[in-house]
Amino acid sequence: MMTCHRHLAAAAGLCLALSALGRSATPTYYPDDPLLVDPETRNARDVHEREISDPYDFVENTFLKPGDHTNQRAVNVNTVDEVPDSSWFTNRVGRRALTVAEYVRGPNLSGPPAQGPWTVVSGKSDGITPGFTVRDRTNTLWFIKFDPPSNPEMATGAEVISTKLFWALGYHVPENYLAVLDPAQLVVGDRATYRDTLGERRPLTRAVVDAFLAKGARRADGRFRVIASRALPGTPVGPFKYFGTRPDDPNDIFPHEHRRELRGLRAYAAWLNHDDSRSINSLDTVIEVTGGRRMVRHHLIDFGSTLGSASVAAQKPRAGNEYIWEARPTLLTMLSFGFWVRPWIKVQYPAFPAVGRIEAAYFWPERWKPEYPNAAFDNARPDDLFWAARRIMAVPDEAIRAVVDTAEYTERGAANYLADVIIARRDKIGLQWLTGVNPLADFALDAGGTLTFANVAVDTRRSAAPEGYEIVWATFDNATGQSTPVGAPMSVTATRAQAPASVLGGDFVEAAVHTRHRTYPGWRRPVIVHFRRQAQGWTVVGIRRDGLD
Repeated sequence: MMTCHRHLAAAAGLCLALSALGRSATPTYYPDDPLLVDPETRNARDVHEREISDPYDFVENTFLKPGDHTNQRAVNVNTVDEVPDSSWFTNRVGRRALTVAEYVRGPNLSGPPAQGPWTVVSGKSDGITPGFTVRDRTNTLWFIKFDPPSNPEMATGAEVISTKLFWALGYHVPENYLAVLDPAQLVVGDRATYRDTLGERRPLTRAVVDAFLAKGARRADGRFRVIASRALPGTPVGPFKYFGTRPDDPNDIFPHEHRRELRGLRAYAAWLNHDDSRSINSLDTVIEVTGGRRMVRHHLIDFGSTLGSASVAAQKPRAGNEYIWEARPTLLTMLSFGFWVRPWIKVQYPAFPAVGRIEAAYFWPERWKPEYPNAAFDNARPDDLFWAARRIMAVPDEAIRAVVDTAEYTERGAANYLADVIIARRDKIGLQWLTGVNPLADFALDAGGTLTFANVAVDTRRSAAPEGYEIVWATFDNATGQSTPVGAPMSVTATRAQAPASVLGGDFVEAAVHTRHRTYPGWRRPVIVHFRRQAQGWTVVGIRRDGLD
């Protein structure tokens, strides 16, 4: 089955049914394949706000194993094994090369809060650091977050960097700006409230505001470095889950645990140590689109607990290495009467308070874990992680260093260290997940029948060159889905081959490309590529990594 992604919402079920029948009743490829944009055309007019309890989310995901865990291909990929643009995801890096200026800008298109007074409309008292919701003099709504006194610049720096990198990777994220807050510019709104530690709403007074400010990292001049997060467009309707679908959203037809952009998020979260990648750090909003139709857009939010930051303190050494609760290490500690020491406890970190705790030497991408199990992450297969790793490896060193510089760390050594760690973790991810499947991509067939392709693992120096490639050519019948091999398998040593003339006479050409590599015998499983004849020449219409379905 090339894809379970068609124009109508009901097509998800139809695709599964056709798969069971061998798809004999319909063509393999439609005229508009491959789809580049998800056809989310239904009106989400009855979406209601919902809350997800963070404690229950922990219990549910840790002990109840929610979601479907069958080993199956991601259901929202198109015929060329890519994720279309959608309310969940927008292809950026990977579809084209972003400029360094684009990385530096990220999602920030509107500009920071206006100068002048900020009217506080609500506040929070949970955690060590305070937070406020304010309106600037243009009436724009902003969420203001602070650094903890123990680690000035840490949470705000992590938020700035991770927001821009997650944006580049394709996710919908808020506009987050560094700003300087003078307490004198805060004006408490007449109806401002805050939620106390027991969850009760109480009137917000200037005395309460000052008490909150006393918990933040204050500069020598009495001002605060803060993150100003612009309110997302639309009406907030609560977070999403990493399994199932949202029943009140008619466009949400693919189980979240089988969406590639959520499975692949495991690699991105490992890269930036986004261990807090759970439902509470997501947000759905309802927006209006053409013709007054409403749709739900899905966002990742709150990146203060990434890189070396845990938002309210330096990150714990456990983060990324072990779930909050795991039976095996807990039992080992008990049975050894505490003499068994978890190996990640011994990891040493440099003393950069603005960075917190993150490193690359001990980091193992395949062993990385979030705070607690995540159904989409658990379902991530080699092809999902290959898809994600390609995008991570496409982020160049100069872009990473430029994005780190936007965090405006006072200590140059902290910025250099963090950039080096992000680059080193990127390279480890490429080594782990670009080599997990036959790493061929960027296929093209010119008018004369010359096939070219790229070996992504070799091109990114994650692997030495293979011994060669074996290509099985075939004609392809789009109506029946049947392939007819043409000639003997062809062996080449370069990423280029000439198709037999006899295979070029029809409307479709198939090439099954095997890679011979002593270190990676799994690369023998072919990448099967289909080309369709168009007025402008041969175009890629289908890619499948065989042996993974």
